[in-house]
Amino acid sequence: MKNVTKLMALVMALIMALGMVPAMAEEAAPAPTAFLMYADGNWAYQVWNAGETPDGITVKEAVITGEGDYTVGLEFATPAEGLAFAALGISDGEANFPGWKIQINEIRVNGEAIAFNKGYTSSDDGVVTRMNIFNEWVGELPADARSFDGDLTDATWTMVDKAAFAAVSSVEVDFTFHKYGVDTAYIMFADQNWAAQYWLDGNEYPVTATNATITGPGDYTVGLAFETPATGVAFTALGIKHGENVFPGMLIQINDIRINGESVAFTKGYTSSDDGIETRMNVMNEWVSDVPADGRSVDGTLDGAAAIIVPKEAFAEVSSYEIDFTLVPKSDMAFIMFADTTWAVSAWNPGEYSETNAVKVEGPGTYTLTLEFAKELPGFAFIAAGIAKGELTFPGYFMDIIDIKVNGVSIEIGKDFTTTDEGITTRANIWNEWVTDLPEQARIADGNLEGATAMIATTEALSAVKTLEVTFEYIYGEPPAAEDVKLTEEEVTALLAADYAAYVAVQSESYIFRNDWYDSTYGRDTNPEFFARLTGWDAESNPVDYGGTFVDCEITGNGTYTVTMTTGEHGFGVDTLLRFFRATTTIPSALVKEGYVTISDCKVKIGDGKTQEAVVRAEADYVEIVVRDEYNKVEPEYSYLPGPNTTVVFTFTVNGLAD
Repeated sequence: MKNVTKLMALVMALIMALGMVPAMAEEAAPAPTAFLMYADGNWAYQVWNAGETPDGITVKEAVITGEGDYTVGLEFATPAEGLAFAALGISDGEANFPGWKIQINEIRVNGEAIAFNKGYTSSDDGVVTRMNIFNEWVGELPADARSFDGDLTDATWTMVDKAAFAAVSSVEVDFTFHKYGVDTAYIMFADQNWAAQYWLDGNEYPVTATNATITGPGDYTVGLAFETPATGVAFTALGIKHGENVFPGMLIQINDIRINGESVAFTKGYTSSDDGIETRMNVMNEWVSDVPADGRSVDGTLDGAAAIIVPKEAFAEVSSYEIDFTLVPKSDMAFIMFADTTWAVSAWNPGEYSETNAVKVEGPGTYTLTLEFAKELPGFAFIAAGIAKGELTFPGYFMDIIDIKVNGVSIEIGKDFTTTDEGITTRANIWNEWVTDLPEQARIADGNLEGATAMIATTEALSAVKTLEVTFEYIYGEPPAAEDVKLTEEEVTALLAADYAAYVAVQSESYIFRNDWYDSTYGRDTNPEFFARLTGWDAESNPVDYGGTFVDCEITGNGTYTVTMTTGEHGFGVDTLLRFFRATTTIPSALVKEGYVTISDCKVKIGDGKTQEAVVRAEADYVEIVVRDEYNKVEPEYSYLPGPNTTVVFTFTVNGLAD
């Protein structure tokens, strides 16, 4: 065994603190390989790369061929003392398996399974995929952290107690490598009385649920059975608990809905998420009037899609309720767009000119496009490889043309780049003489655009064409960050001089409510009757006047303002919590986020209780003073539910407006 000095141990500690690992192997592993990175407590035994065979260590690696179960491990000639660092690594994993996740199933020390906590998958260098098992140099989850179940809540970089590594003769790790991950699909449901409910939130409900374990694209069935038939419906949807993280961008396609064993008619829905975590398709949701911004559909269009796809009358009495659905991966079509030198023969969309001019793309990989021309083409006035809606379906991805065959023979090609003309179709130009400078949208996987051109082949090589074959790699890329558009000087001047207002907004657990002033269904300008009171619902989902009065305020400059709500004699009925409770202003959030306006000293006093702090939230379009908002994780510790005939006073101070 090779000994190292204390100085070497210190150097290694510093290297790990900076998130780097030394490249000790002379040759890279020939294929993506799983291995165990390791340093014992004395830094005497060390492994950092796939393919290493240090003195005194027997290395067990695993060649990664795709999804499945694998085992890696180390055996030591003499016991390794203590633990300084350990991680499971997959060489070149980020390039070969972008976005994939590791799930550790068992860790054995000296042949005995030890306890471990939940970890996360990430990469330090954008090359090696890893899961830290014990890494004390990490202080927080990295930006690329991901979990096989979509939940990073309890994930840690120190999964094991290093006391278990006092004297290690062998260590082994069993793990599953997931392309997507594992999640749970279920039916969200509340009957019209909110008596029969199911939410998969850890609570028990008076129903028997048949949930589905989701491991990727495919067909699934979920269901609910009621011992006492549920009467009517207030809300129902199909949900995938962490779907936006585990199966990002995937689509739900409902195939059949059965109530009491009988199929019922349904119209077109859409896939979306309320919180950016849970994927859903609404089945009967009267609170949604418009398709949300993240709405998506299997057929690529949202025309005719709605949040109510089964009329509530179909749920008059429900003993059983089942949904068959398919989870569909996001996809697009690759094609060759071209025009010959005479502009007599051309194609601008998938499938044009020939049915073969359309290849389905479902993510990273190598794809080949082929065309056979009825008549030999003299050459091209324009030609490019494109992804029809790539900027929308796979934002940030890269195309890299690696081979072009003309009449079956590969031609010499230059360095291409990925771009878009209109923000929809992704393209890689092959011959485009109208592009002389790299466009602003140009991008390339390795970040080096030097030498990239829109004319990667010569006119001579692209002449006398009978058959054409274009092969490209589609490379995973992060979606571009949303551009933060700043207010102009003119906009700031106008906004600071304007007058504003503030209004109380509230919603209880059974949806007794006064919605935000801008709400498209029950807001200030869309439904003044509902906006003037608290409104609830009866067993038949008819609106019920819960009374209450509101005193809103005008904000005419800098100063301290108040808005109030006084509940009626029924208060919030039998409800015990509020889903949200806030004062929503008409002040644009941009004024606060950009530092022109400050809102401070935010207080709320509920009845005769003591005055409490409220929170300024400037994440929506308009500034809010929030007591509670479960949808956006603002949850105070104190009691906040006003009883009957109780006045609540919001107070806040505004500074920065024009005098």
